[in-house]
Amino acid sequence: MVNTTVAVAGDCKLAMQQLLPMVEFVPRGDWISRCTDFKLQFPFSYEAPPGGKIKTQQAIEAIYKGMKPQEEKMIVSTGVGNHQMMACQFIRWTTPRSIITSGSLGTMGFGLPAAIGAQVANPDKIVLLVDGDSSFNMTLNDLGTVKEHQLPIKMAIMNDGKQQMVHVWQKLFFDGRIVGTDNVNPDFVALAKSYDIESFRCDTVEDLPTAVERFVNAKGPILVDFGVVPDICLPMVAPGKGLDEMFLPGQLSLEEEAPEMEGDAPS
Repeated sequence: MVNTTVAVAGDCKLAMQQLLPMVEFVPRGDWISRCTDFKLQFPFSYEAPPGGKIKTQQAIEAIYKGMKPQEEKMIVSTGVGNHQMMACQFIRWTTPRSIITSGSLGTMGFGLPAAIGAQVANPDKIVLLVDGDSSFNMTLNDLGTVKEHQLPIKMAIMNDGKQQMVHVWQKLFFDGRIVGTDNVNPDFVALAKSYDIESFRCDTVEDLPTAVERFVNAKGPILVDFGVVPDICLPMVAPGKGLDEMFLPGQLSLEEEAPEMEGDAPS
C-alpha cells in the first residue's frame, strides 16, 4: 500500500482536468541524460548457463538483435511470466504502442490472441510473439486462426517446461512448497506443423544464430520452440522492501537456500 501525500477522491477524468492546469512543464534534460548514462553503465545482465544451453534472456536478446534493423516496424506481444519481464528488459522499444502485454493483470494466454489482433490491425507491421510454454498452452488453439488467415506472426516460445515465475514465488514466499508448476507440454513443433506452420526447435547456443536468422527472415507464420533453462528474473524487489533493497543478478540464487521473505507474494 502506498500512502498518499494528498488524497483526491473523485472521477479520474474530472480530477485530472482540474489538476493539469496547475502543472508547470520543467525541462528535465539533465535527469534524462543521467538515466541514459545509467542504462549504458548498468545494463540488464544474466549469467549464461553451462554446457551450451540457453536462457530466456539469451534467446530474447538474440531475437531483438536480429530484428533490430526493422524495429520501427515491430510490434511485440507477450504472455505472462518470466518471459514477459525479460522481454521488457532485453527489447528496446523506439515507438509508442509497440508493446502489447497484459502488464501485471496476470492474464496467461494473452500473447497469441493479442498478436493476432495486432497483425490484423497492422498488416504492414512485423508482429513478434514472445511467449512462455505455460501461457502458450492456454490459447494455442488459435494457431488455427493464424493459419486460416496466413498471418505472418513470428512466434517465439520460451519453453522451460515450468510455470517458472510461480515456481520462484513458491520457493521464496511459500516456504518452498512447490505445487503444480511442472508442465506436461505437447510437442510445440509438431503441433505447429500439424497446422502447416513452419516450425523448429532450438536449445543450444551453437544453433541460436542460425535459428534467429531463419526466424527473422521467414515470410509467413513461423514458430520456434526455444528450449531454455529455468531462471529467476532479476532485479527483484521483495514485498515491503524499497527500491534500494532490490536483489541484483548474482545476489539471489534458487539453487541455494532462499532468503526468508516477508509480506504477500507479488501479484
